[in-house]
Amino acid sequence: MEKEVIEKFLRQTDVICQPKHALATFGATSIDYYLVSPIEEMKDRTRLRRGRVLSEKPKILTPESWSERFSGFGEEAREFSEWISGRYNAALRALEYNFKNRDMSTQVVSEAPPLVTGRIRGEIEGSNAGSKALISCPDAAWSLALMKFSLDESMRSFPVNVRDMDRRGLFNPGEADEARKRREIEALFSSAASDRSVLDLLGRKLREYGLFSEYEGRFLSFF
Repeated sequence: MEKEVIEKFLRQTDVICQPKHALATFGATSIDYYLVSPIEEMKDRTRLRRGRVLSEKPKILTPESWSERFSGFGEEAREFSEWISGRYNAALRALEYNFKNRDMSTQVVSEAPPLVTGRIRGEIEGSNAGSKALISCPDAAWSLALMKFSLDESMRSFPVNVRDMDRRGLFNPGEADEARKRREIEALFSSAASDRSVLDLLGRKLREYGLFSEYEGRFLSFF
């Protein structure tokens, strides 16, 4: 598909309602979506697609994972993948989300697109839903609109995800391992307070982890 056609489709695409929450850093996020499209040959009819996009837990990007990034986005998805890869090249080298389009249904509504859009928008805003999206797009480009929306959501969530992972020390394996050892030591101290048989294991772990001198006074207080 020509670049000019894709850009034309995108100019005719509008995200009317965006999810209120970022994609989850540790786990999966499900977004319910509504795709509203005019039908060229029927001015007072609208094609409404409903479904949900499941974004799986982020992982470090690998070259082989591109073919698995989108699932269930229709036959047209392959035509748009090359454009998306070039457009989002920098982001795709960082964190990756895999998206699955699930439970999509399609119906023709006997109303003009603006009326359908207004009605659904009112329903979303009235329900205070945090994970629903409303998108207006050309009928022939629904998969492009949904794919681009999914990637835009991942980019919007990127700063939040980075902060979450940094807090857990995932960008510094050494710090993460040190934190794990100290959590284990603290758990053993708590157990030793009520079960003196744990003291032998606690002493071995303190020496194994090179932390005995730091915790020596606290350890000897048991005796």
